[in-house]
Amino acid sequence: MMFETLQSLGLAQVLAVLLVLLVGAAETGNWLGRTYGRTVADDTDAGNMATATLGLLALLIAFTYAMALERYDLRREVVLQEANAISSTANFALMLPQADQAPIMADLREYTELRMALGAPYDPDRFAAALKRSGELRADLWRRAVAAETAQPQSLGVYQFVWNLSDLNNMGEKRVTALRNHVPVVVSLMLAGTALVAMAFSGYGAGVAGVKRRFANLVMALLVSTLIALMLDLQRPARGTILVPTQPLQDALDGFPRP
Repeated sequence: MMFETLQSLGLAQVLAVLLVLLVGAAETGNWLGRTYGRTVADDTDAGNMATATLGLLALLIAFTYAMALERYDLRREVVLQEANAISSTANFALMLPQADQAPIMADLREYTELRMALGAPYDPDRFAAALKRSGELRADLWRRAVAAETAQPQSLGVYQFVWNLSDLNNMGEKRVTALRNHVPVVVSLMLAGTALVAMAFSGYGAGVAGVKRRFANLVMALLVSTLIALMLDLQRPARGTILVPTQPLQDALDGFPRP
């Protein structure tokens, strides 16, 4: 449910919410420091805590970015694999009986067009409908493959077509899984929570020293919120501004052989 909420927000909205929260944490920490922190020991402790939490924040940002980039690269790779599977299936369809080629190529064209638009733009109902239709097309292709194999059980062309159709089916499921695979929400929440604590300690240290440093806190909050927002955007292939390219599928569709 939490991930669906994040999915429904645009990049600007995520950035604005994070920026307000981080600036608010810094201002709250500054007020607490000016009100309750008056000793040199408080100043030293606050500085040490701010340094420690900022270091932990940097580690968490690097960790979550590595996780998000790994998933993004996997989505790109799966698109290429699916395009290759579709192209191979289309090529081997030419080795089937002439009467089977036209309907199979029509199914493959519709299937490729569906996979090109899978999940983008963000629309859960459209995504579910595309998955349902993709499954129907794969089932239809399998029925035609079974009929061809029954008619020509010793045909090498039919065997190759069936083998590549199996690969296409596997790649289809693998791509859907990759689209649904995201950085765990608890990791994102931990990152945001650590950022809030780091900004609060930074503001507290400034408050103990008797200064506000609002501009410095604003710049730091803007930088941290931008990094977190981009990380969240990177793992939202159906909603974010960093989309997974589907050009390999378009290339596969353009290169379909004519039966």
